Amino acid sequence: AAGAESNASTVSVPPPTKLPCFPLERHHFGQLLVEHDASRNGERTGVSTGRAVRRNVASPSDFHSYLCDKIERARERIVIASLYVGVGSSNATNGASEPIVGASTCVNCKEDALLQALKHASSRNSLEKVQVLLDANRALRNVSFTNKQSQSHGSSPSHIKSNSAEAVFSKLNPFLESSPNDRSSSGLFLFPVNDKRLSTILPSPLDEVAGVFHIKAYIVDDELILSGANLSEEYFSNRLDRYMLFTNGGGGLVDFYANLCDTLCEYAIRYDGRSNTNLSPLFSLKDEEARKLKLESSLLHLFDGNNPAYHQLENNHKSNPVAYAIPTFQMPTSFLGRPIRFQSDKEVIRSLLLSALKHYQSASVRLSSAYLNLTSNLLSVLTMYGGGNNAGTPYILTAGAISHGFAPKENSPNKKTPGFVDKFKATIPEAFLTLMKLAAQSIVNNGGKILLYERSGWTFHAKGIWITENDGNGNRPERIDNPSSSLLATIIGSGNYGARSEDLDVESNCILVFNVINDDNRKEGDDACPIKEYVAADWNNMCEFSNEMAEDVEVADASKKLMQVVLGFMKKYL
Repeated sequence: AAGAESNASTVSVPPPTKLPCFPLERHHFGQLLVEHDASRNGERTGVSTGRAVRRNVASPSDFHSYLCDKIERARERIVIASLYVGVGSSNATNGASEPIVGASTCVNCKEDALLQALKHASSRNSLEKVQVLLDANRALRNVSFTNKQSQSHGSSPSHIKSNSAEAVFSKLNPFLESSPNDRSSSGLFLFPVNDKRLSTILPSPLDEVAGVFHIKAYIVDDELILSGANLSEEYFSNRLDRYMLFTNGGGGLVDFYANLCDTLCEYAIRYDGRSNTNLSPLFSLKDEEARKLKLESSLLHLFDGNNPAYHQLENNHKSNPVAYAIPTFQMPTSFLGRPIRFQSDKEVIRSLLLSALKHYQSASVRLSSAYLNLTSNLLSVLTMYGGGNNAGTPYILTAGAISHGFAPKENSPNKKTPGFVDKFKATIPEAFLTLMKLAAQSIVNNGGKILLYERSGWTFHAKGIWITENDGNGNRPERIDNPSSSLLATIIGSGNYGARSEDLDVESNCILVFNVINDDNRKEGDDACPIKEYVAADWNNMCEFSNEMAEDVEVADASKKLMQVVLGFMKKYL
């Protein structure tokens, strides 16, 4: 009876009328550059200066080094939310408990450095929380040690197997067992987007096609990194992504994302160290509905911008901040059986783009995505830019053939004759190009451009939106040349702006709206501009390795049976 009353009260919670909004001052922005201390033989210090990078863009190596340093030196809490964590070279096993002989000989394995940082931090009882939240299916997917650098899209596992759950849990377990204090919010948590029945029907990795937990948020003490990057070797080396560092609590934004992770962990499965390759033994369906209703109730409270606690945060800050941060959330309709009862990420983004058009006649929009599969919801707004009375322009940037995440790996050790799955995956880059050519017809007609990122030895994974005004008049109009006066807003986070992000995955983006009043009234020497310069440099750096897609670009024959299958699959699942 008590449970029924609880469920009824959960359903009756009113939906929020606005989302939380966090005022950000200059000291709430940081940089991912790592200082070196010569007196310590060049050991990384990971000191945050609280200053935005003026021209340089953080690299995957900077992201890795900074995150490892911060984790090693954590004082209070570590909270990690990601799709998965790389297994490292020393975590590969042969199905037994001992490591594979020679597995740890990988030179400079950055996954190992991250796992060791977690182990080092977990050895200290002084920390209040060490929490890792991963997608359930991906965390339990076995990967082979020899192919671990291809973990982002997987390959058939060989006899050498490990997975993210085993690798991470082995580092956290000493922390969980060493203290009598309440550690209920600490540990490894696996978030199942799909119910367990699907995982029993479809083998890994096919059970991930219907949705995954895709949020990427990395918190250490009072700092937060929002990114689209996962935590594996390629994301630490040569897979281009974006990173935004919020420091000194980010005006409440850091605690907000920590609370979001706590909320999601309450629903997620607490991993107990058992070596499982599917979710069936880990949770029961009998209480799943009640747990989902409780999760929704908690999310409604967290994302209620009318919460008095958020008003207090606004009152604690000066009246003229640099920017405002608005976190968003996306959950598939299939999870609850209906849409979640507050503005979803896709709805907020559409509203933002429409609002910019309404208030700035010369507004332009720039959008990047690794796996661009523009939905009608988004494309219908993008094509308003540059059309009619609007003087702005839409620019779309995505991965070209040689830098596509699904491009065949040149050094792949798999020499067997490719099967249907291999041929299917190999067709995906061409299929994306076909979809882009279809979208290009409406984008180019409005004066826009489709840009393809192609950089030898690199893959492209960066995603984001930049909204500007009164720019694009130079020799390369796609660049943002005067961000201090033209940049209005940007979006950073996990979403790819495609069908999968809108309909299947659990996502979170963060909208940064820059304070125009602050720019108009800033005093000489005011350094709000470097933050905009850093945000613009993200886009401009991608442009340096991009070329406009030719109108006569050759695409694969869409009438071929395999291409028809791939295109039909992609429009719904990628």
